[in-house]
Amino acid sequence: MKKSYRALIVAIVVLMVMSNLTEGFIEPIAYVLQINSTAVWEYVAGAAAFVFTILVSRFIKQEFIHGYVERTLETKVPELIGTITSGVVIFIGCCTILSLVFGRNISTLLAAIAGSAALLGFALKDFAVALFAGIILNLEKSFQVGDVVRIGDKQGFVDQITWRNTILHTADRVITIPNVSIMKQAIQNLSTAANVTRRSVELTIDYDISVESVERILYAGVLGATGIKQEKSPNIFAKKMTPDGILYEVQYFISNKTNGVKADHAIIKNILESMRRSDITVALPRHGLVEGVARSKISNRSSDLFHLIQQVRLFRNFSDPLCLEIIDLLLPHRFPAGAQIVQMGELRNSLFIVAEGRVKRQGIDQDDHAKEEFFVSTEFFGARSLIACLPQTAKVVAETPTLIYELHQSALQILIRTNPGLSDALANNLAHIRFMQSPQASLEGVQAGDSMDHVIGSYRGQIEANYDVRPLI
Repeated sequence: MKKSYRALIVAIVVLMVMSNLTEGFIEPIAYVLQINSTAVWEYVAGAAAFVFTILVSRFIKQEFIHGYVERTLETKVPELIGTITSGVVIFIGCCTILSLVFGRNISTLLAAIAGSAALLGFALKDFAVALFAGIILNLEKSFQVGDVVRIGDKQGFVDQITWRNTILHTADRVITIPNVSIMKQAIQNLSTAANVTRRSVELTIDYDISVESVERILYAGVLGATGIKQEKSPNIFAKKMTPDGILYEVQYFISNKTNGVKADHAIIKNILESMRRSDITVALPRHGLVEGVARSKISNRSSDLFHLIQQVRLFRNFSDPLCLEIIDLLLPHRFPAGAQIVQMGELRNSLFIVAEGRVKRQGIDQDDHAKEEFFVSTEFFGARSLIACLPQTAKVVAETPTLIYELHQSALQILIRTNPGLSDALANNLAHIRFMQSPQASLEGVQAGDSMDHVIGSYRGQIEANYDVRPLI
């Protein structure tokens, strides 16, 4: 909850409590001021209602107008719209308070306000028409920024669409066209009719690698590509069985204004990196293999999970036997797209490792601002809840069909008792992760300016405080 909201809510609660303390507050104040106790109650109740009105107006302006509406329209709403909406809410609230709390007749006030609004509306009629035209253009999306359009006899790239004007760039000039005039002219969008282009890359992978493993690795590779914006989730298909292996097609979707060659480069680069981390490669032609040269492969689901655990940064440099112990204690969970994985504030002391798919975490940062993070294969969330045994700090949902492995507090306790030194290894890895991420990613009690040794000590202290680190005899 934002700090500004908290202050208003506290004020409302205090004023409501005061309005109900007849003998403890209302009557003493009335006696001191030598006024009727009913009048004192009206002022206190009116103040509570007014603060509530301010809270509602601020919420509508910030969360609805400049939040939900902007996200829906995918464009910035002018500040004036939010201010006017907020003012209307406050005006309605004040009229309601005058009528219901103070028992005043507001018909005369409403008539005067209506007359003033009519005069103001007449004076600003051109602005209102332009604003309405801008709303229509933003809702209809006849063209978007980056499209090549012809409006009347003018043609160019759309550089910006505001609520009053549309700005076109031509080869030699910049043209600003009022939205009012655009509504009266023929609009021709010269860009491709479809806003999304499907592109694909193909590669052959050995039969010994499970299809599930390939899907996970390729999916993570496509989603992790940097420098391009993908318009929808990628598709992975086992397309054909060849003498050398299975031919896979990776389909991904970009805006038709994106450079396709650069997008292919980014996708292929990250797919190869994802495959390298998973220790697999494209299938070599069988007739060209040299005897004694082994193919890189993941032979089955258990070894696939083994490679997954080795790639999780929290378990970096763990021995193979320890990784196998971790695998035996993991709990698998499958979630359909849109399913909730973790609820904010949930008392669930577990770490969650993403094996397949993509998940979204929605929480609040240290400044009370909404924050979103995305996790794909080999990434994890919930470390704070597992190590410090605190409630989950954010809501997590599956964006795509997802496979998650859960490491519960009880499982970590077993690992710590049977593996002396594990608490030190975990603290060391957590500290390195902490210094590679933003300060907001730290666990409880760790500050941005702390040294590496201090951070390691903080994590070790949390583990020792919440787990029995004595080795089994």
